[in-house]
Amino acid sequence: MNENVNLIQKLEQGRAEFAYNCVKDALNKLDSRRQKEYKSYVKKIPQMILSNGLGSTLAFVLSKSENGNAYDLIYSQIETYLRSQSASRIRLPDQIGLIQWIVSCNSTEYKYASREILSFFNWLRRFAEGLIEGEADE
Repeated sequence: MNENVNLIQKLEQGRAEFAYNCVKDALNKLDSRRQKEYKSYVKKIPQMILSNGLGSTLAFVLSKSENGNAYDLIYSQIETYLRSQSASRIRLPDQIGLIQWIVSCNSTEYKYASREILSFFNWLRRFAEGLIEGEADE
């Protein structure tokens, strides 16, 4: 039992560290307005995944991505996270893009990918709320 607790704690610490670094990256790469947008999007995307599904949400994020905007950074961070050792349940293969992989997943892989990304966003949201000041203009 104690071994399982340590494993879960290690996985959560890995996610937390990765998410913290992502938010710090957003602070370095985005201007103040886009940082607030990043914070807002990070808070909204998990609900979009739960309501619309992972594939639809990622397609939406990709469609809104423009070079250097908050959606572009978030999409890139999801892709990088799923390729990292911090992702515990499932990993994105190196030779395939995120959307291509998601649409080709079987139902079990899709479910694991959804849960993994939601777990990642749980930490991302916490750090964004703590490190990014202000709210995006709605």
